[in-house]
Amino acid sequence: MAFLLNGLILISSISYGYFLVTVFLVNHYREPVKKIVKGSKQYHLYLIIPVLNEETIIKQTLKQLTAQLATLPSTIDAKIIAVDDHSEDGSLAVLTRFKSPYLKVLHRNAGRHQGKGAVINTAVSYLRRYKKSVDSHETVIGVLDADARISQSALIEAVARFETEPEMDMLQTGVSIDNQTNWLTRMQNFDFMGVNNATQQLRNRLGQGIASGNGQFVRLSLALENPWGNSLLEDLEYTIRTWLLGQKVQFTHQIVVQQEGVTSVRALIKQRARWSQGALQCLKYLPALWRTKHVNLFTKVDTSIWMLMPITGCIVPVTGLVTLIVFIERSWRGWVVGGHFLVLQTIFAIILLTCVVLTLVFQRNSQDAQQPQSWWRSLWLSLNFQLYLFIIALTPYVAVYRQLFGRTAWVKTQHGVQPEFAKQGGRTRV
Repeated sequence: MAFLLNGLILISSISYGYFLVTVFLVNHYREPVKKIVKGSKQYHLYLIIPVLNEETIIKQTLKQLTAQLATLPSTIDAKIIAVDDHSEDGSLAVLTRFKSPYLKVLHRNAGRHQGKGAVINTAVSYLRRYKKSVDSHETVIGVLDADARISQSALIEAVARFETEPEMDMLQTGVSIDNQTNWLTRMQNFDFMGVNNATQQLRNRLGQGIASGNGQFVRLSLALENPWGNSLLEDLEYTIRTWLLGQKVQFTHQIVVQQEGVTSVRALIKQRARWSQGALQCLKYLPALWRTKHVNLFTKVDTSIWMLMPITGCIVPVTGLVTLIVFIERSWRGWVVGGHFLVLQTIFAIILLTCVVLTLVFQRNSQDAQQPQSWWRSLWLSLNFQLYLFIIALTPYVAVYRQLFGRTAWVKTQHGVQPEFAKQGGRTRV
């Protein structure tokens, strides 16, 4: 029994040590703010929006995007391609009635509901057939969710980065939560703008960025060569396949796409379980990832850990809980002579220090994205984030269960109209 407990404590200690190293690295390796200016070269920009049962929100999204595209400089020829994935509500009717000089509506019927990747490929196939005259290297496609909000200045900077960095093939932006109406959505914003944003900056400095949901920009030349797959985490799968082709992926924290956060614990678990399950599905690329010479050791290790996280995520919480119980019990029995109480004090001190570091990271990233946060509010969010992690810790178990029993159907995140956005008359705070 003692051998088993010591083994669990060792596993917990290793994972805790890895966590502390990661916190140190994300605080140390951060991207500087750089001014990127669009040059005189003509670029085409196609914003692809997958639409599946988005009747309540897609009109507001199209109004906001239309307003932003109308103010773009003449050096950017922009269009919106909304792909309806055979929605079962009134989404297609909303799309066809919406009047915008920038909008092209596609309806996907055959093989419907195969996931986001299949919908994006439908738009790329359209561009392959009907836009043969455009220069595919100087044409950028942006993948935005149906709840996305992005500003004119952000779109200009995204295109400018492709113009100024011709070797870059894919760009991932930061993501923030627009409807911060309850505790859960505020925690999601802290997650995206704090932990995820900083981790992406670390990858950018030591390896390559990874596509992560909303706000992906890709050269059309890459999209034509490298179609999206059907993984439940299509962005990670697409990133790995891009790396294997020898192409370059970058992340920018200066551009932030706003989206709607889920407002219930049930919806959050469903969303994150899908992401975790998608990571499991990407494990098939692990051998090829380690064989390729196109990415460095850091990227290989970091991506492998991420893909294995649904599995380790089922083990580490158990070992951590057992370790905490053991140390509390031993501290109680050996209050004076035992060293376990000192260990517990050290653990809690490190947790508090970690909260302070994450506070600084979140506040800095928010400031760089022109979404400033006060120090005390950031600290309060950081402390609350530790409780939020207990909810997230449930998702690997759901993901592993679904994968083991072959439940691989796409579990879509539901979107709804955001009151804050409606009150702003279509303006975005990005």
